[in-house]
Amino acid sequence: MRRNKNGDNEKQVIRSGIYVLKHKDLDVAMVQIDRRSGKIEYVLDVYLPEELPLGVGDAGNQIAEWWALRAVPDSRKGIHQVLHFLGEETSLSLMLSAYGLSLTDHYWMQPIGEELYWNELNFFDNDFSDELGKIMTESGKIDMESHISKFSPASSVNGEMKKKWVIMEDTRYLMKVNFNDYGQQSVNEMIACRMHERLGWDNYVSYRLEKILAEGREYPCSLNPLFTSQKLEFVSAYQLVKDYKVPNTDSEFEAVISRAVQFGMEEPVVRRQLEYMIMTDFLLSNTDRHFNNLGFLYDPMEHRLVAAAPIFDTGNALFYNLEVIPSGRRLLDIQVNSFCRREADMLRYVKQAELVRLECLEGFPEEAEQMLREYTDMPDIRASQIARTIRGKMEYLALFQRGKKIWKKETYW
Repeated sequence: MRRNKNGDNEKQVIRSGIYVLKHKDLDVAMVQIDRRSGKIEYVLDVYLPEELPLGVGDAGNQIAEWWALRAVPDSRKGIHQVLHFLGEETSLSLMLSAYGLSLTDHYWMQPIGEELYWNELNFFDNDFSDELGKIMTESGKIDMESHISKFSPASSVNGEMKKKWVIMEDTRYLMKVNFNDYGQQSVNEMIACRMHERLGWDNYVSYRLEKILAEGREYPCSLNPLFTSQKLEFVSAYQLVKDYKVPNTDSEFEAVISRAVQFGMEEPVVRRQLEYMIMTDFLLSNTDRHFNNLGFLYDPMEHRLVAAAPIFDTGNALFYNLEVIPSGRRLLDIQVNSFCRREADMLRYVKQAELVRLECLEGFPEEAEQMLREYTDMPDIRASQIARTIRGKMEYLALFQRGKKIWKKETYW
């Protein structure tokens, strides 16, 4: 331990702080946090193992990793400039400024010695400033000379897209903003919603489009309402399987199902949701269905999962970041971040192919093309090429539904 010139360790004591990890108003664990970096240094004690976040272990050994994944990732564009402006060393220290509160669950950090209560702080019921959100998303003007409130759920929203929470008509909405790639990611969310609507699937997050003014021009942004609440928390598939040793005989797909059932879900419900999601992601060429982009709703009073979370986050789809749009057989060689590396291989897990009724999607490629033309400034030829990929994927899915193993070479279908 380093000492100052007076021979004591006062500087280190000030830098580190003791916090209680709270679940609403329950004392769950005691941790030591480096205030400057926001990182958890030690888990000092666990009081209520049954109240720990799922996936951190009964002894709380992985609380530090869970805490780190809660914050804005370092890979988000512009985050380092924001931190520098706010005088924060890391996105973790920024999140700590708002006690680690989130609109995903009911956990937060209470500094020892401060008398704070959930009902006075939580973002589900209490208003919050939009100043930090505006800075994080570059989506509005603020007085840069004034005090910027850091008490905002914008500090605890992960993912690489710029995003913030806003309150509109007493409802919390997540706003996602993208200034690149024609703003297509936001429009993709609307296209996905229209697909689910046509298919009669009700367990999806409803998105709407708005325009924001930034750098002198308008960009599309997506808004989706909160799907957690004071009664239900979101638990990602990653939380379920991160500390689970998958048997050699099982796939990660089966591991997610097994763990969901272990924590209260009915197996047919989980399989139905995941198989439908695989097929609809296939149609839209969604490349980013990683394990934090799917999950379940958890009832903390019953200590169990009670529902599959609605399908959300389909922005990284329809070749939004590619200059050359693939076609033909190349549509079956798309690399993804999900249960498999190759998109077509995930269809192996689908046993209920009838969940997606392709006749309901007649005219859908043209509808998607019209939305891309209307809400983005991409060239018409690009919108047309993207629509053709949807049509091509529908043809391939039809072959799959007729029993063809389209993940194999065509000679083996």
